[in-house]
Amino acid sequence: MQLPTDPHDFALWLFDNLEELSPVGDTALWEGKLPADIDFATVESHLENLDTSLAGACRTDTRVLEFYPSHVHVYENIEQLLGNASNRKNVPLQFTLRDINFAYPSTNDSSEMPEQVSQYMDSVRLFSVLSKLSDVQNGGLLFVQSHDAQLTIIPELSSEDLRSLTSFPSFAAEFSNEESHAEQKRSIVRSVLIEQFRPCRSVPLSDVIDKFDEIARDARHSLAMYMAEFSVAKVKSEVERQNLDDTLSLSKTLSEIQNQLLALPAAILLAGATIKIGETLRNYAVLAGIVIFTIFILILVSNQRHSIDAISAQITRRKEKIKNMPSDSSAEVLPLFEPLESRVAKQKRTLCLIKYVILAVVALAALAVIGVSHEGVVASILEWARACIEIEGDINKSVNVEP
Repeated sequence: MQLPTDPHDFALWLFDNLEELSPVGDTALWEGKLPADIDFATVESHLENLDTSLAGACRTDTRVLEFYPSHVHVYENIEQLLGNASNRKNVPLQFTLRDINFAYPSTNDSSEMPEQVSQYMDSVRLFSVLSKLSDVQNGGLLFVQSHDAQLTIIPELSSEDLRSLTSFPSFAAEFSNEESHAEQKRSIVRSVLIEQFRPCRSVPLSDVIDKFDEIARDARHSLAMYMAEFSVAKVKSEVERQNLDDTLSLSKTLSEIQNQLLALPAAILLAGATIKIGETLRNYAVLAGIVIFTIFILILVSNQRHSIDAISAQITRRKEKIKNMPSDSSAEVLPLFEPLESRVAKQKRTLCLIKYVILAVVALAALAVIGVSHEGVVASILEWARACIEIEGDINKSVNVEP
């Protein structure tokens, strides 16, 4: 005699073959009498050797076998199925409901799942999705927004609480996807649940199922509002606004020192008119004033250069953030940075030119003072510089001619 080796299937075999089957009181225990044509010792040994809690007491004299079918997921009805706390958190890999003669997974692909079973499956899957979005799993699902805003979902559910969750497939598709905006989705679901059941701090899963359509609708609306902040049009608008602010800031880098720059030609003219032959001390005092004035101008130019560098660094950070977006989206936004980067480079060149012009003015003023105060010195310096240039040119020619 071939007996099923799977405990679930063996429990079904017992239901099919035992006589005078009946439950023992209000417990999960069943008992029945083994027919005379089946060897009792073989069945008893097989039942006791199964690595489960299926077996109960066996009485050889009366040929009565006791067993616990619900321990191997053979249930009289869905209410008994839900009576097992673990079944409210996870769907068993296989189970049987005897009242409607349904087995899961079904061996017949064409058989349609009963509505109540389908509702049960969706309810458990909902609990599973919420468990991934919860902050703490401590028997229930804890969602914490603040010290005063917390909610625990307890896996309590009966057959009377089952409902058709028409919104669940779309909810699961949107909020169980952890590839994008996972933390924001958790925050949205947390806020919606806490707000839906405020001021309660603990609710059964049955209440969540009862109000799930409202919960799913509010969560989808919140997610849509959040995602609108990350649309390409929104990002382009924000980049254009920030680029305008940066352009105005770049323009200010020159406008803030233009008065000082305009004073430079006047200072040069004044110095030129003040320098006189024979008044050496006066001339060097004028040169010292020009040098001091130039130092202050160079400090202002350096400060403005630091401002441009800071703006440039900010532009680079914003550009890197855009590059992290999907390539098809970033390709529409990145070209907006090109005019701004060109403006930054132009401002840097302008400040560099101003610095060289100022240094040239100081050098010319120094030559003028030296030339007026010390006759022939400037000519000697120029002659020395010309000689140095010629010598360097000859050296370069000789190096190029040698093999």
